[in-house]
Amino acid sequence: MNLLEVGVKIKQMRKKNKMSQDDLASQINLTKSHISKIENGKATPSLVTLSKIAEIFDVPMAWFVIQDQFDGISIVSKKERNETVETNELGYQYELLANKSYMSNINPSIVTVHNGAENLAPYTHDNDEFIYVISGSIVLKYDHKFYNLEEGDSAYFSGKKEHIFINNSAENSKVLTIYVED
Repeated sequence: MNLLEVGVKIKQMRKKNKMSQDDLASQINLTKSHISKIENGKATPSLVTLSKIAEIFDVPMAWFVIQDQFDGISIVSKKERNETVETNELGYQYELLANKSYMSNINPSIVTVHNGAENLAPYTHDNDEFIYVISGSIVLKYDHKFYNLEEGDSAYFSGKKEHIFINNSAENSKVLTIYVED
């Protein structure tokens, strides 16, 4: 994901809708400073944040991260796919796998879960979510309950209930996450 391109698209939609950074920040519970950092490619928006921004502007979440299209297929090779270097407000890093406007009902990514999310507040979003633990282990805090998930485990749940991933291993954990939009 090219952070600067994502930020430019967010800024473009914000201005098109005659919104200030303060307006957008207050609608998604972030600071104006964080919106500025996202728009300038200096901070990584979480998928939850992108989902909320997409909902505000009534565009598919994938619109912000569209890759080049080749005859209706999107191929993102590993060598061209960059894991983000910035962590978002939850301490996660995202590696987007396929982002096409014609596939806007799903948004797959690999989430790297670092230590330190234990004290963060769970979040919600309007999408269903499927997760598969690729490596390491996490605790999925979902609707005030805790679920231990290890490599190879998966879960499917509604994003409308509070949830957060907490790393449960010595190393970073990697989780395949698929947001399923309505």
